[in-house]
Amino acid sequence: MAKRKSEARELDESELDKAVQYLQSAKEIMVLSGAGMSTAAGIPDFRSAGGLYGTSATLIDKFTYLDGTPSRGPEWQREMLECDVKSALTMNLFKHNPLPYHEMRRGMIIGLGEKQWKPSLGHLFPELLRSNGKLRMLASQNIDGLDLQVVRDHSKVYNPHGLMSSLVSEPKNAPLCMTEDHPIYQRYVQLVKENIRDIYEDRPTRMGRSSHLWPGPSKSTAISLDMLEGICPEPPWSADSLLKAAQKEKANGTYSVKPGSVLFDRTLWRNNAAGERYDAFDDIENCDMLLVMGTSLSGLTIDGLAHSAGRAKMPRIVFDKFATPVQSIKDSGPWNEQCDSFLQGNIDLSILELLRRLNWLQQLFEDPHYLNHLCLNSLAALKAFITKYPGEVSGKHESMVDVAIAKEKEREKYFYPDDVE
Repeated sequence: MAKRKSEARELDESELDKAVQYLQSAKEIMVLSGAGMSTAAGIPDFRSAGGLYGTSATLIDKFTYLDGTPSRGPEWQREMLECDVKSALTMNLFKHNPLPYHEMRRGMIIGLGEKQWKPSLGHLFPELLRSNGKLRMLASQNIDGLDLQVVRDHSKVYNPHGLMSSLVSEPKNAPLCMTEDHPIYQRYVQLVKENIRDIYEDRPTRMGRSSHLWPGPSKSTAISLDMLEGICPEPPWSADSLLKAAQKEKANGTYSVKPGSVLFDRTLWRNNAAGERYDAFDDIENCDMLLVMGTSLSGLTIDGLAHSAGRAKMPRIVFDKFATPVQSIKDSGPWNEQCDSFLQGNIDLSILELLRRLNWLQQLFEDPHYLNHLCLNSLAALKAFITKYPGEVSGKHESMVDVAIAKEKEREKYFYPDDVE
């Protein structure tokens, strides 16, 4: 297996004490989470230096360009992507050529369908807050759906940027299905395997390559809505409405079917994961604490929750390896040294320290739902933590961690055969 870097940074004791104090008294906590949760779980990054957006900018020649109208043909498509590779994630380009989108996200689409990734302790922490009667809402910027694997009450999860684990026909807001287990999503995953080539085939498996397990064609073919006919979508869709939408798409010479992640030129989702109408900016007024976990607060709309909480003098805990989110808060408003805490370092280790001080550490072993869902990185962090604090858990529980690690190592060998010891 690939060696994982150790985290040398020691957490600031005064910041930990402050965080525990406010966590103990809080009853309505909102969590704002971001990419730091999913990169810890092994999902390749898109936004940071070296991420898939940046790499794709060097792979413009590998994208597939489609003939279209004279004004929206290959030359226009290429110009759009050369100007900004994230144009692949806009409806403006997608409806004329969906292939750059699918080529950029082939590995993620198939990986979600094949259950390639497991949640981290960062994903699990909101569920522990919920089970202890403290979670009001998890507002997750992540589009991979890992949060929904562990947070059991989906009315307490809000994904403003949508979900790759759902399937939609743009520009309708009603999803064709909401989970990667649905037959229509599984059919879509098969279509991606068969029709979309792997533009990351020269990269390591942990950096986007998918063709080692799911070989693709040498040439991509656009996926259209009529390829899903015969499989009934979720209401309010019906087999008849799917057929009509497919006919309309074909008549217009455009494309619409894709995962439910929000394109850059579309609006944020307005429902929680249970399908209920939800407005996080209204709801922040009902909270008494905000946790900012693994997001740099780089300027996305939903980042405003962190600044709204500060103006309301609400205690905030920031979990991150870097000081970027704290600096963003300071640039936009006050950082209150009396009630705001910055737990700088590995997020999993910060969470474990909090669980120990809250006397919640044992809860990780009381429900098999927890250990069985954790990724290898988090299991390794848990093993190191209980080794550092002998006596915090029983020998039986330590053995449970060892068994979980062994199983996860074996599982990962399938997905990452090019890892080395």
